[in-house]
Parts: sequence; structure tokens; C-alpha cells
Amino acid sequence: MGFFKKLILGFFVLIVLGIVAAFGMQYYYETFYEKVPVEVKSDTVSGDVFYLSHILEPGKYKIEAGGTGVVKGIKILDPDTNEVVSSYEDTSSMIYGSAKPFVVRVDYAPPNPDESYTAKVGIYRLVKK
Repeated sequence: MGFFKKLILGFFVLIVLGIVAAFGMQYYYETFYEKVPVEVKSDTVSGDVFYLSHILEPGKYKIEAGGTGVVKGIKILDPDTNEVVSSYEDTSSMIYGSAKPFVVRVDYAPPNPDESYTAKVGIYRLVKK
């Protein structure tokens, strides 16, 4: 029985360390980096829509999606093949870094069927202060 207690305790310690690391990284980037706007857009739309950025150069970026609609997910695409490199569901703000060019796709859904809503996206390059 002692082995299982240690296993469960170790599992929870790893979860706590992961949460602390995520918040620590967020704090680090917000404190020591400046957000330089690359693409900031807002539009009134209806139905399921998506936003597709232009090709972004390698570097670190903060991606913020929002508005009155529901952000279904943010996807990072390879600009040459349009294949999904990374997919993040149920998030509206994230930091992404890449050594290769990439494209951002944000999927939106209406808060209520057949209702118009605002879709907003902000892509900011993170530059050291």
C-alpha cells in the first residue's frame, strides 16, 4: 500500500510543478518582454468562422483571441503544407515560439445559433525589454 501512496503523491507533485512552471513562464514573458503588435483585428461575423494570419517569422509571439464569440481553438500551421503543427483547444491566450515560420488559425463559434458576434485576434511579437 505504501508504493501506491508514493505514486499518487508523486503524481500530484508533478501536477503542481507543471502549474507553477506555466504561471512562472507567463510571468517571465509579461515582465521581461514587450508586446509589439503584428496583427490586431476585430470584425463582426456570424456562424462558424476562422481567422488565418499571414506567415509569421520565427520568434516568440503572444496570441490573444476573444470577442463576444466562443474561441474554439488556436492552431499553428506549417505555411508550406497547411498541416497542423500544434493545436490548443479551449484557450484564448497563449505564448508560442518557433524557429521556423508559421501561420496562426483561430476558430470561432457564435455564442447563440444564428447570432452575429465580434471576433477579435491579437498577435504580438515578444521582444526583450
